[in-house]
Amino acid sequence: MKIAEMLERRRIDICCLQETRWKSNGVCHVNSDKEKYKLFWNGQKKAKNGVGIFVREPLAQEVLDIKRINSRLMWIKLRIEKQTMIIFSAYAPQIGESKEMKNDFWTAFSDTISTIPKSETILIGGDLNGHVGEKTDGFDKYMAVLAMENGLKMATTSLSLLKVTGFVY
Repeated sequence: MKIAEMLERRRIDICCLQETRWKSNGVCHVNSDKEKYKLFWNGQKKAKNGVGIFVREPLAQEVLDIKRINSRLMWIKLRIEKQTMIIFSAYAPQIGESKEMKNDFWTAFSDTISTIPKSETILIGGDLNGHVGEKTDGFDKYMAVLAMENGLKMATTSLSLLKVTGFVY
């Protein structure tokens, strides 16, 4: 899988994917040349929307829980040393989707976050389909974030990009 090769080259430990368009949900192992990753994903019956999270082995052995909220929102709970982290992969409805769909997404996101204990760290990797200003000027297609937390490299990207567009340390 080309994504695993890109993650290996960039030494990414965790990568959140959006717009996967994979049906159903599941867990599988994905290998690149040297690294092994575990992929957790959540989709729906139709090949639309979808989110996923790649976790590099052996870090994937530290996944404590998985919560699949809907085809646009999921999280994994990960134990790193003495810290518990909740890593979200989120794909917000874009322009053109109904106001009801957008409200449902943000309500589900807010309700889910409100249930997480304050002692747990929350990292959000997502395509939140936001922009600044009146016009998107073409930047609406690119959403990439890299966070550095406890030495982990975490990336998020839309699957259609097939690469992380930038790093911020």
